[in-house]
Amino acid sequence: MLPDCYVCSSCDERFDFKFREAYYYTGAAPADQQIADADLLWVNVRPAWCMDCECVCVAEDIAPLRAFEGAYGAARAGQPVEYPAYTAYMKAPDALRELGDQLRWRMGRRHPARALCCGGSRYQWMDVAQPLLKHAECDFGFIEARIHVGGGCGPGPGVHAPANIRLYDPEGELIGQLTWRKDEGRRWDIEPMRYPPSAIDD
Repeated sequence: MLPDCYVCSSCDERFDFKFREAYYYTGAAPADQQIADADLLWVNVRPAWCMDCECVCVAEDIAPLRAFEGAYGAARAGQPVEYPAYTAYMKAPDALRELGDQLRWRMGRRHPARALCCGGSRYQWMDVAQPLLKHAECDFGFIEARIHVGGGCGPGPGVHAPANIRLYDPEGELIGQLTWRKDEGRRWDIEPMRYPPSAIDD
């Protein structure tokens, strides 16, 4: 679970995520103005500090192929799985389909994990036992996670306001963002986006 934000332990400066969730587009046709729910695959992310953008961001969490194979095997045996998809409350066919899609994606993935703010690979994980990321602007502070417990209920993103959920190709290249959800056709409107021009592909 991602923390709500990160805060300097000394000066209380707050570091927020620019976005917290993302999807891969796995459809056969090029992503155009609309895409179907069925062509989206959840991106597993972890909190990271991007050294190029100097910000808190999410980075792709890509385990070795054997973890995906093991998860698919567990789903076939009817066992719950936590990664690459949380299946405890899924129906068995839905869990098997989701984990099969994740396994096919992982088998085809070639590029190493990216920081999803800029597409680079110069980042440091923030959710390790002792990240101890020094706040450069503060003499004594370290950047620490903050979690606030709260609830919310509603129609979901993209119904009353644009969702603005980032959309990537299977190799982690930014291609757009999901904006408005079309419930009648289980489709999304998308708007094109690209990584900043200064991003360097390592």
